[in-house]
Amino acid sequence: MQQHYLTLQAMADQASISSTEWEWFVHATRVRSIPSGVAIIQSDEPVQHAYFCTQGLFRLYYILPDGREYNVAFTLENDFATSYGAMITGSTSKYTIQAIEDSIVIEIPYSTLQNLMDRSHNWERFVRTAIERLYIRKEERERELLYLSALERYHAFLVKYPGLEQRIPQYHIASYLGISPVSLSRILHENH
Repeated sequence: MQQHYLTLQAMADQASISSTEWEWFVHATRVRSIPSGVAIIQSDEPVQHAYFCTQGLFRLYYILPDGREYNVAFTLENDFATSYGAMITGSTSKYTIQAIEDSIVIEIPYSTLQNLMDRSHNWERFVRTAIERLYIRKEERERELLYLSALERYHAFLVKYPGLEQRIPQYHIASYLGISPVSLSRILHENH
């Protein structure tokens, strides 16, 4: 179980988190196995945890009024997944986060993060750095959707998520790009 914490521990070391604070964090969190297809955060439900993916893959998606699913992001190994806005405001999530491979996460209660940040500036820095990374990705994603063509968005996807096109079905990529699977197939065919 301890091997699942190695990347997070390296990040904590960079934030100068003491060994005592780190042990408190480990004892307040848990490692969970999430089977493919299972959601760790469900749309219209409250969010009380953040998750750190140590193995596997997740998709973050909205369900559109017509019932279609729209992928807005993917979370791979060594990254965080949560609905941060819902978690800090106590509201419900607007999107679902679902495993698309058998996955392992570290489940981090929001109350634990709050407690650690209240006790330590180093933990505040740790959490702030993680949130800044998420914000930058969100801003990049918005820019891609507004300014890039479908082909350019596909190339940006390949850069942002190297090798992911080999791990997920094309319809998930098409959904992420905001195009139909037929359009993605045409783009791939025309550019090979």
